[in-house]
Amino acid sequence: MIRLFELRTEKELSQRSIAKIMNVSQGTYNNWENSNTQPSIEQLIALARFFDVSVDYLIGNSNNLELNKNYLSDRQREILKLTFSAEPEVQDAVITILSARSKQ
Repeated sequence: MIRLFELRTEKELSQRSIAKIMNVSQGTYNNWENSNTQPSIEQLIALARFFDVSVDYLIGNSNNLELNKNYLSDRQREILKLTFSAEPEVQDAVITILSARSKQ
């Protein structure tokens, strides 16, 4: 994908952490980032929501980087900001906690 690497590195996230969030392997995410394979429409939408950009921006059809405010609440945005600025170990812990909660 044209902008996955750019968006991921801006947020200082690892491929592994985004792969966990997207519920795919790191190899699958790496293939998306390197344009070896393409995510499904549902996965594209989820990626756009995660990065808070439009699908058009994500795939390179637009250079407009306006945040897509329709998808995230203020609380969700704050959680993402705090998570993005945390150390990788903390990010992994947050993912583990939230994954465990969603399985209950």
